[in-house]
Amino acid sequence: MYAIKTRFDGEKVIIPNELRGLPPGEVILIFADGTEQATERLAWTKAQESAFAKAWINDEDAVYDNL
Repeated sequence: MYAIKTRFDGEKVIIPNELRGLPPGEVILIFADGTEQATERLAWTKAQESAFAKAWINDEDAVYDNL
């Protein structure tokens, strides 16, 4: 699983060149349009914690818990 800071050009998300060619998989996208207030952004992030927990808490990723 990767956390990638990237940008949206109005039509598509631009993936950094060094990450192109990764195998297909699910993507979780949080879009910040630059006009949101920090408190609103934090509220949306908090609202998504349960979805992220489902993605991160699994047997395959458990090996990273001890790093």
